[in-house]
Amino acid sequence: MFKELGIIIGGIFVGALGSELIRKKYPDALNKLYTKTREITLEAKEAFKKGYDNAGRSRQTVGSSV
Repeated sequence: MFKELGIIIGGIFVGALGSELIRKKYPDALNKLYTKTREITLEAKEAFKKGYDNAGRSRQTVGSSV
């Protein structure tokens, strides 16, 4: 169990170190990636809310017509 925990902690450390090295070497590329990720997340969130609202409305119309 301790071996697996050590591997996980080591992986997190290596990932964080790699991220910082990439950030220092290519700051514009990483900022563009973060911006693009934020846009995709917001669009997915809006699409989910829209679908959820549509499903709720269709349930209400089915329930009121019965």
